[in-house]
Amino acid sequence: MPKQMLTGTLDEQCEFLYRVAQEKMAQGNYTGAVHALKEIVKYAPDYRDAQALLAEARQRKAAQSALLWWGLAGGALFIGVGTVLQVSNDLIFLLLALVGALVGYGVGTFFVRLRVR
Repeated sequence: MPKQMLTGTLDEQCEFLYRVAQEKMAQGNYTGAVHALKEIVKYAPDYRDAQALLAEARQRKAAQSALLWWGLAGGALFIGVGTVLQVSNDLIFLLLALVGALVGYGVGTFFVRLRVR
């Protein structure tokens, strides 16, 4: 969505951004939600539960990023194992990367959930 100039009162602008943030959260786009909520908090810090929603969006964004890194690390680790074992078939390397990414994601999910508790 291209940037647009907001019009209306501060309350109307905050309401628009709040709805955008809720939509972004529902879509799993926590970066977009954080951006919208930061604008609300910047100009109207007491607007609804924007502060709490911003904290939640930041936490979910961090968890999402952590899972991505865990998945990448798992894929890289499994490719490294394939290299050490001198696997010569590219299809097996691809499968190792996929399995490693899934294992890394699973391990990451465990640690992210453990940290949330």
